[in-house]
Amino acid sequence: MKKLLSLSCISLFLALGSASCMKQVNKDDAKREVLIPYITKIGNNTDLFVTNMNGDKVQLTDDAFEEADPSMMPNGKILFSSKRTGTWQVYIINSDGTNLKAVTNDKGFNNYRPAIAIDGSILMVSDREVKPKIYSIDTDGKSPVKLTNSDDYYDYPSPLDDGTILYMSNTVSKWEIWKMNADGSNKKRITNMSVKPISLAAMPSYVRDTSLISPSINDDFASRRNVALNNTLISKAVFTARDTKGDLEIFRINLDGSDLRNLTNMPGVDSSPIVTRNGKIVFTSDRDGTFDVWLMDADGYNPINLTKEPYYASAR
Repeated sequence: MKKLLSLSCISLFLALGSASCMKQVNKDDAKREVLIPYITKIGNNTDLFVTNMNGDKVQLTDDAFEEADPSMMPNGKILFSSKRTGTWQVYIINSDGTNLKAVTNDKGFNNYRPAIAIDGSILMVSDREVKPKIYSIDTDGKSPVKLTNSDDYYDYPSPLDDGTILYMSNTVSKWEIWKMNADGSNKKRITNMSVKPISLAAMPSYVRDTSLISPSINDDFASRRNVALNNTLISKAVFTARDTKGDLEIFRINLDGSDLRNLTNMPGVDSSPIVTRNGKIVFTSDRDGTFDVWLMDADGYNPINLTKEPYYASAR
């Protein structure tokens, strides 16, 4: 598979820009750059890519291994899971494709769905106890802590900027969205819906429908948590579910259980939402005929096809 930009070019692109790259980027643009990792699939091969919000793409991996679940870290690196050792494990890679590092290397069971928590630890799902549970682990792979203990299924840990964690569980005999503290305490069911959540992302309270409370919000954990704790707006959950016609759609609900909305409401498949740090929703859709990575506002308006690939591309 051909790289769409050279690694040397993307290094300049991510910094201050270069006339030799596809696009000139000035210093202010570079500071504001929001990168979106995603995966592509050609045949049985999946690879990791990254794009900016203009659709300028770079391929980060080119191998025979499966990759999934990419997400950005505050330091600009990318978390993802890969099956390169025979089981799903958690990895970190630079956004220019260098310095691939295994966070977990456990034989006999899978670790997947990684997400960076507000304290800098990594949240993940692990099936080391047969039924998948949510764990916290250091970025060096040490000090795993089990956050969910009941004999149920758990999935999609999604950290909020106030330090709490959203997740999905079938604890009440059906899949619902729950919330817990960073240490796994104070578990509380958020939803009691007629629709069944299939995948989940957290939308911080600083996100408004078409803008942010603070346009200067950035990836610094301290400033993000300060904003989250000092405003009275409600955080939200963004998730995939089937509508009454059976189509997969992107829904949004307040964490007090109010204001359930279908954000996409299109024929076909809209799934796998991710919320970017600037308040946009990244998702996977086949509305143009092939599966691509799309971007829309927090209220579902202004959808844009970011990837426009002739082959499968997905945000998850």
